[in-house]
Amino acid sequence: MKTLILSIAIFFSVSSFSQSFDGIPISGDLPTMIAKLKAKGYVYVNTEDGVASLKGKIASIYNVELLVFTTPKSKKVCKVVAYLDKNINWYSIKAEYEKFVDILTEKYGEPDVHYEFFSSPYEAGDGYEMTALAVEKCTYTTYWLNKNNTSIVVEISKYKQVKLGYENDEIMKIRKSEFASLESNSF
Repeated sequence: MKTLILSIAIFFSVSSFSQSFDGIPISGDLPTMIAKLKAKGYVYVNTEDGVASLKGKIASIYNVELLVFTTPKSKKVCKVVAYLDKNINWYSIKAEYEKFVDILTEKYGEPDVHYEFFSSPYEAGDGYEMTALAVEKCTYTTYWLNKNNTSIVVEISKYKQVKLGYENDEIMKIRKSEFASLESNSF
């Protein structure tokens, strides 16, 4: 029995340690997460519909806007999304995207899913890459799925920014279940 309890305790301590953004675990409640982010230098902006917005720097280099998501009922932190500063041209945003894909590949290994393409009528090198982004005809997205209970995405968003997303897989299951329950009770 002691071995089972010790094994469970080790599993949860390793899991909670590994599911983090900028060294802060993606877990707990929103006020605690905000306090930890503020201690790292992020500036709180506001909270709306269970999503907190903060501004700051990752690695003291990259300016970001952070969005911290919670579950609808239990209010557990389940996801953190960081939007890097906007880029003014296709080549700089693509280089930034590739840099973060390389950083995360070094840390987590080869990605599980990787898409890089333009949809008609756009194509790489046509000079309209930024327009393709704005009208969602450009897909540059890379996923690492369920790495130590965390799924990670790097993508070029339609807002002309590199987006980094970190999800706690277990708490995201709770979020999905809570949304399903709310919808079921409402309809």
